[in-house]
Amino acid sequence: MTITARGVPRENSAIQFKNAVAATMLAVSLVLSGCASWQKSGINYPARIDWNDTRWCVPLRLKIVLKEVSRRFGPVKVHSTHRWPFENWRKGGKSKSYHLRCKAVDFSVPGDPGEVKRYLISRPEVGGYSYYRQGFYHIDTGPRRTW
Repeated sequence: MTITARGVPRENSAIQFKNAVAATMLAVSLVLSGCASWQKSGINYPARIDWNDTRWCVPLRLKIVLKEVSRRFGPVKVHSTHRWPFENWRKGGKSKSYHLRCKAVDFSVPGDPGEVKRYLISRPEVGGYSYYRQGFYHIDTGPRRTW
């Protein structure tokens, strides 16, 4: 065992560093996963998102919005994120859809559609937004607009 200049055994200092890094990573993942919150709010729902489509291509700012929607209104079910061109065409998507560039999410959530839509409008991270009669919402990172 080697002793460092501060008198701490080298093995122990490496373990302490690894533990500090692990604790920091755990804290960050708890906040991002919704198990801990950096904001105080009167929301009673735990964040829960059911990813029925690819999660890897959703921008972080939309993931944060989805977690907040889940906390406010209940479990979120993601229906569509990334689309390949043929899939987009088959679903009736626009030729310049943000789904083609991994910058859009279609999801459903329980709750009053008017309240959910007002909340989405209030979020600066959301560019395009819409509510469809089938019961799901669309949000993307494009310029502010609706249809």
